[in-house]
Amino acid sequence: MRRKNLLAIVLFLTFSCLANAQSLDYYLKKGLENSPLLKEFNNQLLSGTLDSLLTNATYKPQINQVSQALYTPVGKNIGYDEAITNGGNYSALLNLIQPLFNKRIKEGQFRDISLANQSIGVNAKLTETDLRLGITAQYLTAYADFQQIRFFQSTLKLLKEEQEILKSLVDQGIYLQTDRINLALSITNQEIVIKQGMMQYKNDLGLLNFICGITDQSDAVLEKPEMMLRNTFDINNSPVMMKFRIDSLKNINSRQLIDLNYRPKLSVFADAGFMAVLPENIPHNFGTSFGLNFALPIYDGKQRKILQDKTLLTENSRMNYRHFYSSQYRQRLNQLTEQLKLTDDLILGIRSQLSEQEKLIAIYKVEITRGLVRFIDFLATVNNYTLAKNNLTISEMNRLQIINQMNYLK
Repeated sequence: MRRKNLLAIVLFLTFSCLANAQSLDYYLKKGLENSPLLKEFNNQLLSGTLDSLLTNATYKPQINQVSQALYTPVGKNIGYDEAITNGGNYSALLNLIQPLFNKRIKEGQFRDISLANQSIGVNAKLTETDLRLGITAQYLTAYADFQQIRFFQSTLKLLKEEQEILKSLVDQGIYLQTDRINLALSITNQEIVIKQGMMQYKNDLGLLNFICGITDQSDAVLEKPEMMLRNTFDINNSPVMMKFRIDSLKNINSRQLIDLNYRPKLSVFADAGFMAVLPENIPHNFGTSFGLNFALPIYDGKQRKILQDKTLLTENSRMNYRHFYSSQYRQRLNQLTEQLKLTDDLILGIRSQLSEQEKLIAIYKVEITRGLVRFIDFLATVNNYTLAKNNLTISEMNRLQIINQMNYLK
C-alpha cells in the first residue's frame, strides 16, 4: 500500500511538471468562444438588421400581378344575371400601391427595431458577465485544490525528513517505538489526503472544462490567477440598469406607435393591363387606372385606450423592478465589501499564526535531534500548522471569490 501511495505522489509530481500550464484568461476565452447562447445573440442581432431591411421594403412601391378568367354560363331560367356578370370576365393587371406621408410611423418602427437590438446587446452582455463570473469561480475552486495538494506535499516531505532522523533516535533509545509508529501513521494519512486532493482537483478541473465547452480532458496545471478589484460600482452603467433604460424607451415608443396607427392614412394606387368580358375583345381592352386611397379610423371598440393602458402597466412593472434592483444592488455591494474586509483581517491573523508556527517547528526539529522534546508534541504542532495553512488557502481563495463577485456585480 505504501508503495502505491508513493507511486501516486510521484506521478502527480511528474504531472505537475509536464502538464500544460493554463491561465484564467485561456478558460475565459474558450468559454466565451464556445457559448451557444452568445452565438444565438449574435444571430439575433444579424436578424435585427434584416428586420430593418424588411420594414424599409414595406414602404417601397408594392407591385403585384393579378389575373382572372371568369365565365358564367347562362341557360333557360338558370344562371347569374348577365347584367351583373357580363357573362364573364378576363383580366390581367399589374397593381402598384405606394403609401404616402408615412415618415413618422416609419421612424417609429425603425426605432422599435433599434431598441430591440440594443436590448439583445444588453442581454448578451449580461450573459457574458454571468459566464465570466461562473468560469472564474470554478477556476478558483480548482486552483484551490491544486494549492492544497502542493502544501500537503510539502508537509509530507517534512514528515519524511523527520522519519529518517527518528529511526536513528529510536534505535538509540532516545525516543519510543510508539513515536515511530505515530509518525508512520501521520505520513500514511498525509498520502491519503494527497490522493483525495488529486481526485477532487481532477473533478473540479473537468467541471471547468465542461463549463467552457472544452472537450480536451487532458490534465493541466492552473496558473495563479492575478485578480484585482476593478469594478467602479457605478450602478447607472450596470447592464441591468441599461436594460431598464432601454425598456423605458421601448414603452415610450410603443405609445407613440399606437397613436400613429390611429392617424389618417393615404396611399396612391395604379394599375395597367386588360379587362374584357369576352376573350375576343382582349386586344381592344388594354388600359390603365389610378387614384388615391384614404383611411380614417373612427371607432374600434376603444382598442386604442386598452393598448395604452397595457403599455402603462408594463411601465409600472418596469419601475417597480428598477427600484427593487437598485436596493438589492446596494445591499449586495455593502455585504461583499464587509466580507472582503473581514477576510483580509482573517488572512493577516492566519499569516501571523503561521509565522510563529514555522519558528516553533524549526525549534522542534533542532531539539528532536537532542531528545529534548516529546515527539508527539512535534506531530501536534505539525498538524496545527497543516490546519492553519489549509485555512489560509481557503481564506485566500474566498477572498478572490469575493473579488470575483464584486468585479461582475451587475
